[in-house]
Amino acid sequence: MGIAVDALLRVRSGLCDRIDRIATELPHLSLDQLCANIDDIRRTALDYGLDPVVQVARGLESALADSGRGAMVLPWLDTLRDAAGCECLDADAGSAYLAAINVRMTG
Repeated sequence: MGIAVDALLRVRSGLCDRIDRIATELPHLSLDQLCANIDDIRRTALDYGLDPVVQVARGLESALADSGRGAMVLPWLDTLRDAAGCECLDADAGSAYLAAINVRMTG
């Protein structure tokens, strides 16, 4: 396995760990803490070209801005975790994840 591939796998694994930690700590996080954690994930994903993660994180940030703690966060975190494991890194993959979360949230 190449160095770049190995590094990307570590980044993805780290993102998944962070997402899982947010899910576990969610009941105890303030809105500001939650937003800061999501922003950190988005920025890390942006640094490594993980566009699907960036798009889903932006969608979650928008949902939090619109609804605050009333937003249904766990489905977003599940989708964010799925996006972190996605091998396809283009904008179309990100759009597919956003469409999936939209269907999930609206039924």
